[in-house]
Amino acid sequence: MMNEASYIPSVPDGQFTGYKLQGVRAELPQEHGAFTQLSTYPLTHSVWMSPELMERSGRRQVRIELGRQRGYYLVDGEVAMDFPVCTGRGKKKTPTGTFSIKQKHIDHHSNLYDCPMPYFMRLTWGGIGMHVGDVYRSPASHGCIRLPRVACEPLYRALSCGSKVQIVD
Repeated sequence: MMNEASYIPSVPDGQFTGYKLQGVRAELPQEHGAFTQLSTYPLTHSVWMSPELMERSGRRQVRIELGRQRGYYLVDGEVAMDFPVCTGRGKKKTPTGTFSIKQKHIDHHSNLYDCPMPYFMRLTWGGIGMHVGDVYRSPASHGCIRLPRVACEPLYRALSCGSKVQIVD
C-alpha cells in the first residue's frame, strides 16, 4: 500500500491549474526506479516524493531535463522528488548550464509580464527562475521553469540561496 506522503498528485490549488492523479494510489510504486518505469511516466503530471530523503541533510541540488520536461530534487545524488516542469519555448528558451539560486521571494510578482510567480527562486539576474505556475509538460513559458505548487513549496523550503540547479537538454 502506498504511503500517502510518498506519492503526491498535483491537484488544483485555486489560482494555478493542477492535474489529478492518474491511476489507483495503491497500485503506484513506492520506489523511484519503479515509478519511472510506469508506462504513464513520460506524460504524468504527478509528483513522486521520498519524505525520508526530503528531510535528510546533505548536498542538495536540482536537475531540470528540458527534453523530458521533468525536474529532480537530489540529496547527495539520490532522487528525493521527481516532478513535472514547464520550461521556455522559441526565442525564450530556458538556458542550459549550472546555476546557483541567487534570490528567493515567496510572493514575487513579475514586472515584465505583470503576473504572480509564487515561491520564486531566481537563477539569473535576467529574470529566469523557478516558481509555481501552469505546467503543460511541453515548453510554454517565457524562459522560467514552472512547477506545480505541490512540488514548488517543499522545494522552496529545502533549498537556500547558493543551491545548485543544473539545466540540461
